[in-house]
Amino acid sequence: MVSEAVGHTFLQQGMTASGFKEKSECAVHNHRAWCGNLYGRRDSGTDEMHRGLAGASPGQGNGRPVLPMPRPLWQRGRRSSMRLAWVALAGLTIVLIGWMWPLGKTGVGRLCGVEPIHKPDKPIGPLSPQQALATFQVVPGFRVELVAAEPEVIDPVAMTFDEDGRLWVVEMPGYPNGGVATGKPTIAGRLRVLEDRDGDGYFETSRIFADDLRFPTGVCVWRGGVILANAPELIYCRDTDGDGRADFQAVLYTGFGIRNIQQLANSLQFHFDNWIHGCNGAADSEVRVIQDLQARPLTRTANVPLHARHFRFRPDEPGKFEPTSGGGQYGLAADDYGQWFTCTNSQHVRHIVLPDRYLSRNPFLRVQAVTVDIPDGVEEHTAAAKLFRISPFEPWRLERTQMRREGPEAKRFARTELVPGGYVTSACGILVERGGRFPPPHAGCVYVCDPANNVIHRDVLVAAGPTFTARRLDRDCEFLASVDTWFRPVFLCQGPDGAIYVADFYREVIETPLSLPDEIKRRYNLESRGRGRIWRIVPEDGQRPVRPQLSRASIAELIRLLEHRNAWYRLTAQRLLLERRPGREVRPDLTRLARHSPQDTGRIHALWTLEGLGLLEAEDVWTALQDKSPGVREQALVLAEPFLQGHEPAITRQVLAMVHDSSERVRFQLAFALGYVKDSAAAGALAELLRSDGGNRWMQLAILSSALPHAPQLLELLADDAKVPTDVLIALAGMLAAHPQPKVLERVFTRLLSHPEKPSPQQLQWLATLAQGFARQGKSLEKLFAPDSIAGRLLADWLRSAEQNALDSSRPLPIRLAAIRLLGYREAAAAVAVLRQLLAPQQPLEVQIAAVQSLAQVNSPEVAKVLVEYWPGFSPTVRRAAQETFFARPERLPRLLAALEDGTIRPQDLDLVYRQQLLQHSSSAIRSRAQKLLAQASQEDREKVIAEYRIALRLTGQAERGRELFVKHCAVCHRLGQIGTEVGPDLLSALKTKTPEGLLTDILDPSREVDNRYLNYIVSDRSGRVYTGLIAAETATAITLRRSEGMQDTLLRSEIEQIQSTGKSLMPDGFEKQLTPQDVADLIAWLQQACR
Repeated sequence: MVSEAVGHTFLQQGMTASGFKEKSECAVHNHRAWCGNLYGRRDSGTDEMHRGLAGASPGQGNGRPVLPMPRPLWQRGRRSSMRLAWVALAGLTIVLIGWMWPLGKTGVGRLCGVEPIHKPDKPIGPLSPQQALATFQVVPGFRVELVAAEPEVIDPVAMTFDEDGRLWVVEMPGYPNGGVATGKPTIAGRLRVLEDRDGDGYFETSRIFADDLRFPTGVCVWRGGVILANAPELIYCRDTDGDGRADFQAVLYTGFGIRNIQQLANSLQFHFDNWIHGCNGAADSEVRVIQDLQARPLTRTANVPLHARHFRFRPDEPGKFEPTSGGGQYGLAADDYGQWFTCTNSQHVRHIVLPDRYLSRNPFLRVQAVTVDIPDGVEEHTAAAKLFRISPFEPWRLERTQMRREGPEAKRFARTELVPGGYVTSACGILVERGGRFPPPHAGCVYVCDPANNVIHRDVLVAAGPTFTARRLDRDCEFLASVDTWFRPVFLCQGPDGAIYVADFYREVIETPLSLPDEIKRRYNLESRGRGRIWRIVPEDGQRPVRPQLSRASIAELIRLLEHRNAWYRLTAQRLLLERRPGREVRPDLTRLARHSPQDTGRIHALWTLEGLGLLEAEDVWTALQDKSPGVREQALVLAEPFLQGHEPAITRQVLAMVHDSSERVRFQLAFALGYVKDSAAAGALAELLRSDGGNRWMQLAILSSALPHAPQLLELLADDAKVPTDVLIALAGMLAAHPQPKVLERVFTRLLSHPEKPSPQQLQWLATLAQGFARQGKSLEKLFAPDSIAGRLLADWLRSAEQNALDSSRPLPIRLAAIRLLGYREAAAAVAVLRQLLAPQQPLEVQIAAVQSLAQVNSPEVAKVLVEYWPGFSPTVRRAAQETFFARPERLPRLLAALEDGTIRPQDLDLVYRQQLLQHSSSAIRSRAQKLLAQASQEDREKVIAEYRIALRLTGQAERGRELFVKHCAVCHRLGQIGTEVGPDLLSALKTKTPEGLLTDILDPSREVDNRYLNYIVSDRSGRVYTGLIAAETATAITLRRSEGMQDTLLRSEIEQIQSTGKSLMPDGFEKQLTPQDVADLIAWLQQACR
């Protein structure tokens, strides 16, 4: 046993429990609970060392504790417990110093140091639960406690508490599950139930409730059982015979995607809106209902396509399943007022701003994004945000970094590439703190796990109009960090005691196999190691948790709990009330709470409980719409929607009167609610919101989601208002085109377009958008009005004016460009006759590009002939636009191939992405001709190419020349620093963990490990126009395709004829035809340097 004197010596020298000197804002916390006795375990490798430090010899029990389970601190004498803590910490300090030694004398806290790295002789081994406890650094005022550990829990990935305080834990021992894409797990998952029967805070009783699960990643308690996210299904499990194991199962829904282990359905949770919500990251999820809670088959079989959106459902109403706005991978969290947040691996906090159900009301609304990253951008607090990791880097990370530092080109690496961690790369398990136990400023923060860096990060949420800004609360540290590299926090939840509970996956390696080099994968065990922990984070002055018994609570007691300060009690009480379904006798108590509770959260829960029980009345909503709390008024607007649809006069009047509400969030929700108001006065209210809040892009979209029934009146009201953004008028024009009313259009024309001799760019854009809307439906704007009508004559005047302005070189460039765009929607012969005149090299570059892009809209065989005729005079930039126009309609491709065959256009003139499209075309005739012309550039085996170019890794790269190559070949789709366009993945995030070998593979074989988010798609609309690009965003009504140079097309789903993935990355194969090995070396040198 290490002596107490040794521990005292280390602490005198400034070392703390985690082996670091204290910082002013984030001192290493001396955890006092569970540090007395240490486990002795039958483990291999470095566990022998841990047993020696613990003073324990190997014992019996197959990994179970051989020493008595330690008592919590409150059951021990202060003197004895502190003495044991000092001894344990001293022993662990020696272990930690040994771990940190490879990182040099500066320690692991210095993330960008360039001290020598010495590869350790052995991998870093696991710690016993008590040893791991002493490795935590938590901010002052908090402590960490052990809740459960192996063998009671193994590989936990999700968890929730039931009404009696039992902890239901989802286990996934099969991760990373090589069989995920096949639907057959390598190792089945489990659901455990943990109980703390003796009330000491440790959940000592564990039993398996359900096993043989496929890919379990979420759990929600419901009606005495649980609903599990078990991709591809949502299943309901229940124990009907009282033996503690599930013997009943119903498959509620199926069809969730299973291609990617990182994007399975997850994070099930009951919300105060009486729906169960879940996160879905899989683009291939198409969900259908199978059974109800009694396992009775349901006949409704229509699929609900999620398209990477999230979802919600009401279990007691079979088939009531809806997409919700998404954008996350593993994690979903709500605040007390119904705002939702999610995360992806590199985006640690995203606000879901636009609810899908509002967008779906307007099929003619083009929305490109529904979520927004909200970190404030201060000091690398962005996507792939900087983290203050304190753990040593894993041996395989060190090995990779060592190779970089000792290689001949070490100087070309960025400092962050010389340290293999310290940035968000695995964000998951997001939680908004709502337990009522954390004091300010800790309460209400958003907490996010990053298991790759062994930390839990947190941000303060600051309101910013309809959305938020997330700011770091902790300076130069994280809320919780561990020196133990096996600590892998993956999921957070809040318990009945208000504490934050942490699911610790406790693995040596957390990365998916795709992110690891083959050599390292061969040496490391990526499968389960039979370990797992649950931790609890509580305020330092926290008391012993008291186990709830809400299953025995009366209806009156449950109603009182709706105003509890802890959201767990509010939500659990509301769920139990819904399950018990009391009658109208509870309405007086609920309405009293809804009006008079001192807690606005209590008033919100009471209102929604009334809704869930079918007891909500117009008077309740009318009163809530005038509540003093903006949060209550906001939810009252949501609850008002069915009353607005039913033309309830008092509710309608009150809603219309809220246009000047003092809260921007309330006005934002009002913009959505007005879409349910049938009264013509809604147009006036929407117009007023546009005048007061139309400068905010989210408010614009909220207003436009409600605008379809009122678009004509809105245009008339706003036509002469200079305060209204042009984008809004253009969007309203698109709605008019999709839903034309000739008489209304005639009135709008005379208001908006009365002076064609003095056009503005905005007027021309408005008219072009109107024409585009008609064209995408196969209609012509020119044929909408009778030629001799007022509107017909006015339109003819505008088209003549557009032709004159386009050709007149003395006109301002913005007017010329807007006029050129409009001309693309004229009758084909007239359009080609004018636009071909604008292709001459004497025209400004912008004019040539605009003319080529307008020709893409024209349905005429003359277009391809004109492009071939002018091709020799096109600059590279114009040629890129011309290629897009060739591929916009399939009938143009034979003429392109003919030009390739006769030499007018050379194969190397075509960008790689277009060569690839020709070689993979659905027409066998086109494929055959293309293969004869382009075979030499396409048939190279990727492995052979990579082998031939591996010499580049031994060449000295010139970063400045690599920068020039990046600008020439890559910047049209990739952005790095201030150079390029962000179409593909965020390179700054992606390159932080890339070796030169990995970069070589990515450049020469870009589709080998392509993320589904960056696959290339080919989409044709109903007019025959073809679009290509990656799907940058999807909503209920539209998809947005993004292609090179950041160009985007947002297509309404109603306009789409066909959509098909190429199965390939947007980045094409074949770059070796344009790059020598030295070029590749230079490019890699620049990519590495640019990450400084």
